[in-house]
Amino acid sequence: MMTVFARIIAGELPAHFVHMDDLCVAFMDINPMSPGHVLVVPRLAVATLDELDAATRAHLMEVAVRVGRAQRQALGSQAQHLLVNDGKGASQTVPHVHLHVIPRYPRDAIRTMAHILWHVTTLAIPRRPSVQKMLALGEQAGRLREAMTAA
Repeated sequence: MMTVFARIIAGELPAHFVHMDDLCVAFMDINPMSPGHVLVVPRLAVATLDELDAATRAHLMEVAVRVGRAQRQALGSQAQHLLVNDGKGASQTVPHVHLHVIPRYPRDAIRTMAHILWHVTTLAIPRRPSVQKMLALGEQAGRLREAMTAA
């Protein structure tokens, strides 16, 4: 059975991509912890980092760094959280490696913590995103793609 990420990569499910190459893709998280939250996902559908070769693991991190730079340039973030839940025992909900690049903004501590809690609840109670939310994700993805291309 294909994971939701494998279905996104295959084009079966929609996503707002900010990066695509032969090894990985990066797209907007549909339940963002903060504006501009991106997932970096290898094309190879494996559940844990140790199932990837060293070059692919290094490439995922390099793409995450580029996404973070784009978040700072295009969206005005001041820093990023990089988060990997590596396996089911680490609360990984989709059994496909993915690296969260979560932008942080000045004075966002309470808001971001609330979104993190909200994000956790979406894992148990899936919600369909609104049209407005999908439009916002598309706009953010466009700005990030431009910043990544310019870098």
